[in-house]
Amino acid sequence: MIHTYWECTRLLLPLKYTWKISRNASTEKTNLLVLLHIDAKIYAGEAAPNIRYGETIELIESQFKGFTTTWDAALLRDENKFNDCLDALRLCQSLRFAIESAYVHARCDSDPYFFKRYTGIELNTAPLATSYTLPIMEPGAIQHFISEHNLTRFDSLKIKTGKEESKELIKTAHRYFNKSIRVDANEAWQDPDLLIKEMEDLSALPLEFLEQPFPSDQKDAYKYLKKYSKIPIIADESITFDPNLKEIKELFHGVNMKLMKAGGYREGARILLESRKLGLKTMVGCMVETTLGIRSGAWISGNSDYIDLDGSFVIDNEPFKLVSENLGRLVIHTSKFFH
Repeated sequence: MIHTYWECTRLLLPLKYTWKISRNASTEKTNLLVLLHIDAKIYAGEAAPNIRYGETIELIESQFKGFTTTWDAALLRDENKFNDCLDALRLCQSLRFAIESAYVHARCDSDPYFFKRYTGIELNTAPLATSYTLPIMEPGAIQHFISEHNLTRFDSLKIKTGKEESKELIKTAHRYFNKSIRVDANEAWQDPDLLIKEMEDLSALPLEFLEQPFPSDQKDAYKYLKKYSKIPIIADESITFDPNLKEIKELFHGVNMKLMKAGGYREGARILLESRKLGLKTMVGCMVETTLGIRSGAWISGNSDYIDLDGSFVIDNEPFKLVSENLGRLVIHTSKFFH
């Protein structure tokens, strides 16, 4: 008879620099490490709470305690009943992912075909070209930041913007990074006509896409923007657990699937596969998270059009070292499912 139990601990993560997006700024991050103990082995998952969706450390810790009271080791034999259990608890999506990933890692350890059977996607272990994200900063600081972090080794740079009048920031970034530029506003912009003009003024630059410029409830603005935009519009905040992808297709050209927002491998894989069937571009992204979470994203990224898995780069002395970066490519160091 196997002995199982769960535990959850806080991960205090100091950052290398101020991480600023349109909603907030921080110099440290607190994530949660979820551990599933099965006899002598330990399987791990990570939760990166997102305040945009009302997730807090305290709420996740409380929900985790509730989950442990429902756990039954018999669920290790039935992934569908396990998911039914998670559905009934209505967990924060980042916690759901942390629990589900620890569970999946345990199942994969004893069954090499489980990942493909569970997700419908082959587990990727090949290197992946990722973008590097430039946080919001004054245009005058951009040259030093790009030089200090040697960002020209990456194929693409993603620029966080916080206001509609962001041309100077984007133009300055391109002056020192003359490759592909991705723009991410995190719902900060409001006026679609002004945005279209801004993008037209930047048409000479190699803009790859524009990510979630308006709040997710501004559907008419997105329909209008999609009709007139000359660059792809990618959904981010609009993509959470069980999104209406047929509606998303009417508003966007592609989706940014983040496992922390999707609630796990199974739902994340479904979003990617269904999006591709609908003709949408697919991207796998991340929060600020350790290489434990980044590795999960890399595993599911094999056929994606865009990769944005740089969330561990901002962490000072990242603790796990499961993934590294070489010349702008993510390299997975180990595919062992246990610690």
